Amino acid sequence: MNRVIVLVIVLILVTALIVWVAGGSTAALSDQGSAALTSNVLVVVLLLSSLVLGWRGSASQALRYMFIWLAIGLGLVLAYSYRNDFKPLYERVAGEMNPARPQQRGAGEVVLRKADDGHFYADVDVNGTSIRMLADTGASTIALSVEDAESAGINVDALDFMFTISTANGQAAAAQITLDDVRVGSIERQNVRAMVTRGLSGSLLGMTFFSSLSGVAIRSDELVLED
Repeated sequence: MNRVIVLVIVLILVTALIVWVAGGSTAALSDQGSAALTSNVLVVVLLLSSLVLGWRGSASQALRYMFIWLAIGLGLVLAYSYRNDFKPLYERVAGEMNPARPQQRGAGEVVLRKADDGHFYADVDVNGTSIRMLADTGASTIALSVEDAESAGINVDALDFMFTISTANGQAAAAQITLDDVRVGSIERQNVRAMVTRGLSGSLLGMTFFSSLSGVAIRSDELVLED
């Protein structure tokens, strides 16, 4: 098959694909958007023209490769178009792989999966720093270990450890603080009371966060937080 004919077929198919992807949205494009679309189409046309005219294989091979790449491109377009429909599936799989990862289940609802040890953990953003915490509704406050407090930008040396609290390891000194920002998934709170506690091996997500929610429930192997 003549290379020029192959080139014409390729350009027609590419143009049709671009028009299909753009759909009816081209009417809503501004002049700047239309110019950008036109320039992008021209770039694609020039690249494909150079590839086709410089191809040293047979025309049948060129057509086969062309259809393969068009199929790949169409698959990427469809995947992007339906990305919101795939999001719940992605959240579910990601939650199974990392139970501490907050899963978004609709507006204002965040779910934590039970870990293998039977507890619930959460990757909590504290002052912009991700900290893994044990979700403990029996704890009266958020309790940070010294290491986690330092990673969140808190000057531990300037704190007054004037309180004594009970931990799993016995009595421990604690200092009261206020966290600027605490976020679990899409649920965010500012100016949250917390404590920095010496002797903790890990941090606790306690009732100073949970009490601000409209609902906290355990359903099967999930801890459901409702904003």
